[in-house]
Amino acid sequence: MSGASGGGTSGQARAGGLRSGTVGLLLRIEVLKAVKRRAFWVAVGLFAALNAIATVDNVRYARLYPENTYALPASWPDILTGLTGPGPFFIAVLMILLLAPEFSWRTGRQNVIDGLSKERLYAGKVIVLVGLIALFTATVVAIGVVGTLFSPSEGGPEFIRSTDLSYVGGCILNLLLFCSAGLMLSTMIRSAGPALGVLFLYILVEQAIAELVSRMGETMRGASEYFPFSITQDLGNSLVHYPEQLAAVNSSRAERGLPPLEFLAVEVLAIAALAYSAIFLVIAFLSMRKRDL
Repeated sequence: MSGASGGGTSGQARAGGLRSGTVGLLLRIEVLKAVKRRAFWVAVGLFAALNAIATVDNVRYARLYPENTYALPASWPDILTGLTGPGPFFIAVLMILLLAPEFSWRTGRQNVIDGLSKERLYAGKVIVLVGLIALFTATVVAIGVVGTLFSPSEGGPEFIRSTDLSYVGGCILNLLLFCSAGLMLSTMIRSAGPALGVLFLYILVEQAIAELVSRMGETMRGASEYFPFSITQDLGNSLVHYPEQLAAVNSSRAERGLPPLEFLAVEVLAIAALAYSAIFLVIAFLSMRKRDL
């Protein structure tokens, strides 16, 4: 009995080691692919540069106008702007540029010929997705936090508040939704140019449809709030995560005779973003699994 138990434990350890070894192998493969691509360095470098420029401007304004605070935790909404504006588009474009050419270059096909299953090949792309989200988030946070060190503004007693964490979570979900959409388009269209075209065309078409639907009544307008791009716009809006800011804005609008701004609850927006992301990832998996590479 003890020998059987020991054998079972040994087998479980080997299985666990194999799984961790597979993840490590996939990670090394994808990192090597990414760092050899000029598109990766150009996109990440441009994204970092845009955030650095915005941070320098924030520090400069804080020095020129002391009422413009740029210190933690009050500056988190300014810091995270980099993830709500260009961030989602950059990550979707980069995902497409990294993955779509692999089909025309037959890189993925060669990986399968070398012994990698389609499922593991797809798992490698999910690892890329997670890595890009972590990289973009870390880049924005690091640049913004370092910038606050050069600001003359005085910080508060906390480093980060619950509302700031909510905003960070919303930004990460935005990146996830856009990146999963880029993964889906890459596996379905399998060409970077057309995939990018479809991505930007969809955004324009959704906005046009949402505008048209909103004119059909309150019920239809409410339905348009659940469109993918509408979800990302709301999740990336700081007013959704900071009730005191929303109250101040609505108070100002009331004084001007304007209706108050209303948003879906953060929890509803988060569930919708996760649901869309899951759908995109499943479609991408089925496309990669069922079609020839």
